Amino acid sequence: MPQPPAPIPYPGEEGDLLTQLVRWFENAEDATTEARRLSERDRAYYDGAQLTAEEMEALRKRGQPPTIINYTKRKIDLMRGLERRSRTDPKALPRTPNEDQRADAATQALRYVSDATEFDEVRSAVYESMLVEGFGGAEVIVEPGKGMDVEVRIKEIPWDRLFYDPHSRRGDFKDAWYLGSVLWMDRDEALEMFPDAGDAVDGTFATEGQAYGTYQDRPGTLWCDNRRTRVRVVQIFWRSRGEWWEATFTKAGFMTPPIQSPYLDRDGKSCPRLILQSAYVAQKDNMRYGMVRDFISLQDEINKRRSKALHLLSVNRVISEQGAVADPDAARAEVAKPDGYIEVTPGMRFEIMPGGDLASGQFQLLQHATAEMQAQGANASLAGKDSRDLSGRAIIAQQAGGQAEIEPLADALRSWTRRIHEAVWMRIRQFWTAERWVRVTDDDGGVKFLGLNRQVTLGDDLMALPPEVRAFQMQRLGIQPGDPRLQQVIRVENNVSDLEVDITIESGPDVPTLAAEEFQMLSQMVPGMLPAMPPPAQMKLFSMLVTASNLRNKDKLTEILGEVEKLAAQPPAQPPPEAQALAQANIRKTNAQADLASATAAEKQVGAVQKVATIHRDALHDPLVPVGPTMGDGAVMPVEQGYPETLGGFPPLGG
Repeated sequence: MPQPPAPIPYPGEEGDLLTQLVRWFENAEDATTEARRLSERDRAYYDGAQLTAEEMEALRKRGQPPTIINYTKRKIDLMRGLERRSRTDPKALPRTPNEDQRADAATQALRYVSDATEFDEVRSAVYESMLVEGFGGAEVIVEPGKGMDVEVRIKEIPWDRLFYDPHSRRGDFKDAWYLGSVLWMDRDEALEMFPDAGDAVDGTFATEGQAYGTYQDRPGTLWCDNRRTRVRVVQIFWRSRGEWWEATFTKAGFMTPPIQSPYLDRDGKSCPRLILQSAYVAQKDNMRYGMVRDFISLQDEINKRRSKALHLLSVNRVISEQGAVADPDAARAEVAKPDGYIEVTPGMRFEIMPGGDLASGQFQLLQHATAEMQAQGANASLAGKDSRDLSGRAIIAQQAGGQAEIEPLADALRSWTRRIHEAVWMRIRQFWTAERWVRVTDDDGGVKFLGLNRQVTLGDDLMALPPEVRAFQMQRLGIQPGDPRLQQVIRVENNVSDLEVDITIESGPDVPTLAAEEFQMLSQMVPGMLPAMPPPAQMKLFSMLVTASNLRNKDKLTEILGEVEKLAAQPPAQPPPEAQALAQANIRKTNAQADLASATAAEKQVGAVQKVATIHRDALHDPLVPVGPTMGDGAVMPVEQGYPETLGGFPPLGG
């Protein structure tokens, strides 16, 4: 940990303290000048400004358009997209077994603040600054709301308005002795915001100095801009004797007097409102930098190799003896034409050598540089866009490997997010002292309201009871309608002032992993297993599938499946005896009717058979009637076609 700066005067000694604070800011500005210059260059590369003025002029003279393939932006945008897919809500975990209900209230309060301040957008903006410039941050403050309410706000501070102790070496800045932000304000705006700071503002315009670097914001001087009547205002937070202090000042004086920070941490000590995080920290000079820094050299090579190859493919080299052509400039112009015509002196050397061979070498180097760039950081494998024909398992393995490579950045973002939500919770505990209601959106999209610090009266408690129990209790207590005791507060529900919870940030579904393939294999086995399983076992199987999945609300789904499983395991409800007797009588009646119908049908069939037999018997004894086997349409086959000894399966009758 770095050593603290020079001893800090007590806040009452404003003259010496102002000098010290001005010196800290200017030292921080001087020490980080090179780091901020490189961060600005990294941002320019992300924005596509990757060629210098000299390079642009050289291309213009060639008549060649500037060509930039911005791999840097692609990779950073992929990382930004993965961050958006991994967004999750904070969750408060109880520290004691009896705090489940209040911990849920803390969770809903955190999510309310997150939604109200659009924290997802703030987090994405800070993450982008971490990836490009190297660090970013936000402040967690309280502001007056409607009426007597106090609202907790999360506000992003642009990276180019932040400064810090240059001796800090930790990625989370916890070892920094001071942090702060700087802002340029018009004179009238500054006096409107700080009406008692007129002397400090006007005195700053008398100072001299040259502005430079990131904090300049294009004014003409270090602390003020006389042409635009603008003044630089610095807000700083510093540690002294285990506590954090804050002040707002200009070069000539304080805009607000130095005070101890009004915000408290878990230990009850003051803490700064700023929460910063960097992506990487160089151990040599504590320089903060982001992912773009590793892409700069490869991006330059890709741009220059491609530009050089294009130039070589479009030009030819000429080797000529002196006097081979009458006008060398005209000959050069004709060589550049696809249908050029050149007259040369007979017997003198004049050769045109295409630049394709040299262009081929440049193109091979370009391919190698492109492959190296694609392998750096977030790549096609991580996005699932590998052009090769790979199996699903191979793609998942590649994605898991790519995810492991960027996990340090994701871990830094999770750490910053957790610290932000912890600060939000401490602001809620400290400043939400009155009763208030927060809007909660449940998993099904419905809206409900949750009361914090809710004062429950005796009347509220009685109204929550069933009517018969309520009447008994009121009679027992001797309470009549309008009794003043009904307005007596008997307890406070969801009191947040003394609630200790742990804040967790769950990992979102960044990319598929090997578990996704295993879950797919498991789900494919289920259809063949279900038919042979009883309903309770089926419910257990469904619950196991939900547990193994990556569904966002699987806890709620598991709870619902558990309730269904209990219902499936219960024996079917038995009807009352009267209903059972009636059902059995109906069954007997139905069976009797079925037996009667069957007997009637059999009797009709026997009668029909006997009738047919009688007809055939009479026909056999009547010589005038030619009788033969029946045909398909009911006709009788003639005797000449052959009459069998039996007719229709019946033996001959009557002799």
